[in-house]
Amino acid sequence: MPLHTTHAIVIRSLNYGESDKIITFFTRDFGKLKGIAKGARRSKKRFQNVLGLFSHLRLIFFDREGMGLVRVESGDLLHIFPKIREDLKKIYCGNYYLELVNEMAGEREANPEAFDLLFSFLSDLDGMAPEEERLRMFEIRMLSLFGYRPHLIRCGLCKRDWEELKEIPAAFFSFEKGTLVCGRCAKNGEGLVPLSLGTARLIDQVSQMELAMLHRLRFTAQALAESRGLLPRFITHQLGKELKSLKGLRGILPFNSKFQNS
Repeated sequence: MPLHTTHAIVIRSLNYGESDKIITFFTRDFGKLKGIAKGARRSKKRFQNVLGLFSHLRLIFFDREGMGLVRVESGDLLHIFPKIREDLKKIYCGNYYLELVNEMAGEREANPEAFDLLFSFLSDLDGMAPEEERLRMFEIRMLSLFGYRPHLIRCGLCKRDWEELKEIPAAFFSFEKGTLVCGRCAKNGEGLVPLSLGTARLIDQVSQMELAMLHRLRFTAQALAESRGLLPRFITHQLGKELKSLKGLRGILPFNSKFQNS
């Protein structure tokens, strides 16, 4: 069996049998991988502190013909994000990041940009208080990187762009079509939510801007409110289910402009 090495982040972990673990990794070179770590629950040498959620490691694994579970050989821990693990609000926010990646990523489909985004946002979460603005940015970028990007630069029906739509007083977003719909094209409003052109433009900017430049963008109170009503619902529509971690996140982190510290 070929031996591979890659950077990986642990996004899911399940006990298996008496001493093994089934781990889901999001890797930089191979995308989402599921692997079995034999004896991981008893080993004090090969896997100690390496396979916990959020762990960033240099993963070494065996793979047979690219099929089924890989066999985890060992891992060198690179980052453990200790402050996430110590703060309940950060745990809920981080779990949402991990579940979103787990549900959107295809098996063995490399997506280095998505890996870098996840690592960057976990690093930010480890170093600062959770902010709703960062949460919305993460949703927008992951939607874009995994091929779910909403179309917001023109009306999906009449094809008028932002400049032309300035003359029309209302705009909406269609969950079914995944696109902006102008007031003239919105027949009965069914399945539509109001969306200002400013928020549409901001979401489109976030979806395309270089990762290192994202900190330059700011959400107004209106943009936060509108994106809060749009993005989680759009993700639920695309995936066909609401993420479990989102329910927990709503319970512990009220969606204000910034999450309040306890």
